[in-house]
Amino acid sequence: MSPAYDMVDFGDYLYCNIVHTSRSCPFKCDFCYNSSGNHQYINRNIEDVLKDIKTLNTNHIMFIDDNFIGNPNWTREFLYKIKDINLKYNAAVSTNILDYPDILDLMEETGCKSLFIGFESINPRAIESVNKVQNNTNRYEKLVDELHKRGIMINGSFVFGLEGDTKETFKATLDWIVKEKIETVTSHILTPYPGTKLYKDMMSKGLIDDSNLSHYNTSHVVFQPKNMTKDDLYRGYLWIYKEIYSFKNIIKRMPKSSFQIFPYLTFNFLYRKFGKVIDFFAGLIGYKNVGKIAQKLSKYL
Repeated sequence: MSPAYDMVDFGDYLYCNIVHTSRSCPFKCDFCYNSSGNHQYINRNIEDVLKDIKTLNTNHIMFIDDNFIGNPNWTREFLYKIKDINLKYNAAVSTNILDYPDILDLMEETGCKSLFIGFESINPRAIESVNKVQNNTNRYEKLVDELHKRGIMINGSFVFGLEGDTKETFKATLDWIVKEKIETVTSHILTPYPGTKLYKDMMSKGLIDDSNLSHYNTSHVVFQPKNMTKDDLYRGYLWIYKEIYSFKNIIKRMPKSSFQIFPYLTFNFLYRKFGKVIDFFAGLIGYKNVGKIAQKLSKYL
């Protein structure tokens, strides 16, 4: 069943071209909300998804699924269906997309511009500690290379405070991000969401010392880390954001492909570095108008 797009006031939001193709995720990483309860991964009917795209009447789409390739066979069939639609889209996928080069090729062919990917950590021990079985840190560089070869930019997700993380983890992660030219980064402080395996484990060990659920938003430290202080973790989280989006490191991470430079600089400077300025500007002319300007500019990408 399609969402009631006609009930959304598009003027209140910067971007409303959102489509779900699935629910949940086939993986159950200990820290993820998908590890709480009995979450079952399901795909929607392809024709219903195509109807949503048609209803939105735009060629710019964000597929908002937890994992766009949770069922590779479904994804493959869907991508064949949208070959002639002339879309430009973003999605979120797990690192095991490297196992499906044909799907990567189809994504390039069908207009995929960027992918959100949960690398989470470059430390194998940290990955193992949260049961993220789909991640193999030894293959990260290969994955980045395969995406960049196809002109697909990366929004890398990283979690800090995992087992094995120390104060040195932040610098090591920053160096890797810059070296691999990861275009955008979303950082998180490890957060034990109630109901997850991580929460149960931390509660049993007495590590959680903040029960204010408004702090459970990945930007507060609500537990006692093993190898650093809470202040070390919080300061490191702020530091890596500041360093990633410094002028120096924005330039160092510049994409090699000329057609990616404009969207890369737009996101890094306007959305990340000067986000408050853009938010003020949007308050003056309206988010809808800012969105229209962005879409017009995107025609030249």
